[in-house]
Amino acid sequence: MPARHPHVLISLALLFCLALAGLMLSAPANAKNEAQAEADRLSDDIEKLAGRQIWAGVERKYRELERLETDIGFEELMNGATAARELGDVEHCYQRLKAAAKLRPSKDVVNWLWDIDNNYGHVELLTVPSRSAELAVNEMPFDPNQRKAVEAAVVSASSDGIFVGMLPKGKYTFASQSFEVQPGLAVRIEVSPRMRRQGLITPVIIYRDEYGRATVTGGKKQDSTDPGAPEDPGASSQASPNDQD
Repeated sequence: MPARHPHVLISLALLFCLALAGLMLSAPANAKNEAQAEADRLSDDIEKLAGRQIWAGVERKYRELERLETDIGFEELMNGATAARELGDVEHCYQRLKAAAKLRPSKDVVNWLWDIDNNYGHVELLTVPSRSAELAVNEMPFDPNQRKAVEAAVVSASSDGIFVGMLPKGKYTFASQSFEVQPGLAVRIEVSPRMRRQGLITPVIIYRDEYGRATVTGGKKQDSTDPGAPEDPGASSQASPNDQD
């Protein structure tokens, strides 16, 4: 077998390295193209489902689109926001509207955001350990979108004692603990035996405005000498600056 010159071997090695580098560079590009193709398919599905007002289907396809981590267009964001609203999920509706406003701050988008800012507050309701709990509103709102938000929250609390999202302004009770939702404020309520052991029979509620100024209410402790003191579980509640913006 004839001996190969060193320069021939070097050339072959360089060609091999170049070919390998080309494959390595093309792999991410191919993956990106595949992800974009899937995103285009999901966008078509979202448009078709939105046209038929199948909002649960739109929500499912939108979440698949989010997982691809590709750029989401204005129309997809608006359809996603509408789907979330129709399912009572104001929190995700608001997030998608803010993303849409960055792409195209139309009058409709701005007015929709304004409506949420002025009629809803962020709420975090928890039972520890997690268990079914009753969430009730003192007066059900007439607005159909607000009603959907309340109904979705009631179902979530009944399922596992947890709701994190946005509710229309108004007065509510959660696991027998009263609280009020106000625009621009975030309310957190935790119902747990730990609070009961601390002697609390009414929640400590700290409302913070947009400047961080606090107003404290509640926090009544059980009188250990009172034989008629109630035996219901304790709760901790906190309201902090709403982080919608």
